[in-house]
Amino acid sequence: MAELVYYQHAGITLQNVIELSLAKGTIGLFYTPTQCQFGRWEKSGKISDAQGKPFALEHVFEARLFHEQAELRWLREPNTDGLGRAVYLFDEANKAPDWQGWQRAKPLGELSLNANQYLLWGEQWQASDQANEIDDFDQNNWSMLATARIGKWFVPVPGLKKNQRVGLKTQEYFGLPRDPDGKLTLAGQHGNQVVIEERWLSLKAIDYSVSRLNEVQII
Repeated sequence: MAELVYYQHAGITLQNVIELSLAKGTIGLFYTPTQCQFGRWEKSGKISDAQGKPFALEHVFEARLFHEQAELRWLREPNTDGLGRAVYLFDEANKAPDWQGWQRAKPLGELSLNANQYLLWGEQWQASDQANEIDDFDQNNWSMLATARIGKWFVPVPGLKKNQRVGLKTQEYFGLPRDPDGKLTLAGQHGNQVVIEERWLSLKAIDYSVSRLNEVQII
């Protein structure tokens, strides 16, 4: 059994979020109206893209930054000057953040854990096929995936080999469903458990074959 801990902050910009003292190796997925893009968190309080350039944050409306120990989410509020709501999730065993203005949310109670994995769209883009305009990306820290449905995109997983794909490792938290006031729902009263929350952990290279397709979900 485990307890998932929430800390939350309202009225905070994404720039303020990435300036927090996050763990080394934190990566993020950033959503804008035109694209979905990974970035690497830098200790200087910046997000770098596959070319090592600072990531433009002004059009991001949602971000999820994660590593093995915790996940930090941010969602832009409408009709504000870049302000949003942020949530920091981690297991009880990990140290709580010492961040000003963050408040601990109501506990979700004891939860059961289940390891999960998703398969990202796209296959490793062969170096021999790469066009000149993409040769300058940081191949020591990034790889490129490509598929007919979404085209090409960069992932912060270095050294992908032929027939390897990229998996997103997550942790599912199962528990009894409750109403917003904390009372068990009818399903919870009958002992039915559901996925209460899911925390992203990391990206990793996966040796992929068609026979394993039903073992993972594709996102």
